[in-house]
Amino acid sequence: MPEKSCFFDSTAEDPREYTADEFAEYFRRVLTDGIFNGGTNLQVTADGTNMNVNIADGYAWIQGYMYKVYGGHTLTLDTADPTYDRIDRVVLRLDKSLEKRSIEAVVLKGTPSATPTPPALTRNDNVYELSLAQVRVIAGKSFIEGFQITDERLNTQVCGLVNSLIQADTTEIFNQFQAWYNSKTAEFQQEWEDWFANVQNSGFETPSGAQQKANQAEANAKSYTDSAPEPMQRNLGMFNVHKSGKDSNGIFTIVEYKRADGTLFARSVLSGGTSPQYTTRTITYYDTDGTTVLKTDTFILTYDADGELISEVKQ
Repeated sequence: MPEKSCFFDSTAEDPREYTADEFAEYFRRVLTDGIFNGGTNLQVTADGTNMNVNIADGYAWIQGYMYKVYGGHTLTLDTADPTYDRIDRVVLRLDKSLEKRSIEAVVLKGTPSATPTPPALTRNDNVYELSLAQVRVIAGKSFIEGFQITDERLNTQVCGLVNSLIQADTTEIFNQFQAWYNSKTAEFQQEWEDWFANVQNSGFETPSGAQQKANQAEANAKSYTDSAPEPMQRNLGMFNVHKSGKDSNGIFTIVEYKRADGTLFARSVLSGGTSPQYTTRTITYYDTDGTTVLKTDTFILTYDADGELISEVKQ
């Protein structure tokens, strides 16, 4: 039959029956895939005490099928690799196979690597996935913190917002901001990273020198952010240094830099290998709210025969 129409009442003489997929096909012509608008709608978070991530209440729409979380939902990530980081993804998976016929939140486990990449999404006739967030699982670490989570809900390539008929492409807005941020960061990034590596390896034995460098880095950061468009300007204060994760050799494996208002500017984490010869340094930079990740850099550390650090190469 070359024609099809729906939906109409059924009669005894002319029964009309419709499948769930026919209803979904109808709604696919009305609404796009994604999450329904709302600041914390299906947001992925972590409390920093274990390998769990939490999905907030909210709604999503995938290929004409609805998904809902009520009362919160928790997923557990596999333990970290002892040597390399990996990137997992928290996704919503529509599975139309007869065995499943559902939408569920699942974790796509990435592959540990010196340069990890997120696992690809599955999208075919039966299975269709939307990504809510990426989670960087740091080597040897037994818990997940907020800075390890990258929100992907607004990325229209992997998720996006539900829209009526015409989709507003939030990816382009994000890409324009990211391009601006990257171009400005390049003006002072290497100076910051060189100092960061030097003062952390020396254990901050000269506080006055560290403060002087922090002041200079802050001045550089202020100079480029003040030149940004009004919505993107930042009011950065003095960096305060917070160290934690002290190991048996007296090395602080986590160093945080906070602004004067207490929000986090950057965090450096040593991982992999065996103290004192850690093999990986991960530096994460944050927006002015102290939680939104702007950039993550990974460095591979190598040592000579005497155990001295001889190189730190950005991946």
